[in-house]
Amino acid sequence: MTRHPLPIALPLIIALLCAAMLGGALLTQFWMGWEPCTLCVQIRLWLCVVGFSALLLSFVGLVKQNWLAFLFWPPLLAAAVMAVIDNAHVVLIETGVMESTSCSPFPFYSDYLPLHEYWPDVFMSGGICGQNHYSIFAIPFTVWTLLSISALFLLILFTLWRSIRPANR
Repeated sequence: MTRHPLPIALPLIIALLCAAMLGGALLTQFWMGWEPCTLCVQIRLWLCVVGFSALLLSFVGLVKQNWLAFLFWPPLLAAAVMAVIDNAHVVLIETGVMESTSCSPFPFYSDYLPLHEYWPDVFMSGGICGQNHYSIFAIPFTVWTLLSISALFLLILFTLWRSIRPANR
């Protein structure tokens, strides 16, 4: 049974979407003055991991070494799931369903990977989880990000399915 070769374009699209989401987050931060909370900064980290893993998957497909894809799918999937979970957490805090007790001033990784020291403009939180009431077209910004990250996750699952399903003869 033959399999489809790893698609090159789909992981590249995923990486570009991650870059666009990060660019949008930075645009709202610097142009509109919206301060990211700790969970928002963690979502940025997850998008960086997803984007970088997707770029590596694209490269693996380009050099036709599909067996290497097994190294990059786990971090891509794990980071995408964590981005959805963190974004859902922010939405639940913002709507008052959850308390904001789990939102600390520094992300969980700050002791091991001090990105806030290397790139403070990107990875330093300034807002309080659930206390930013920014909206676009009367829909909270966190809902927009949850929808976009969920759509990205569905694209990732589709890309995985395309790369592991058997080819039609």
